[in-house]
Amino acid sequence: MKTEKVIIEVSADGLYSAYMPSDEYNFGLAGYGDTEQEAIDDFYAAVSEMKELEEADGRTFPDLQFQFEHAVGYAFPESASYFVAEDSEGYNEDKKEAKQ
Repeated sequence: MKTEKVIIEVSADGLYSAYMPSDEYNFGLAGYGDTEQEAIDDFYAAVSEMKELEEADGRTFPDLQFQFEHAVGYAFPESASYFVAEDSEGYNEDKKEAKQ
């Protein structure tokens, strides 16, 4: 079984996406939603649909598992409810400002 990375991003308008950036296959996989979990659930729905399509065309869908990661620079929308501790560089995401 091969592990493929899936990137989770949130857009400026607060919509989430989860996509597999690998171009190793003859297909792409992505999911979208109003929440991170909805995007992940939609991603898995896309996996199921692609598996059915590949098998219907006589191809074998690869045996994959997925590792979900937040995109570099991932930022929660202002409307999100979250708790983020201060990171090692002194940036406090709750306050959206750098420590002086």
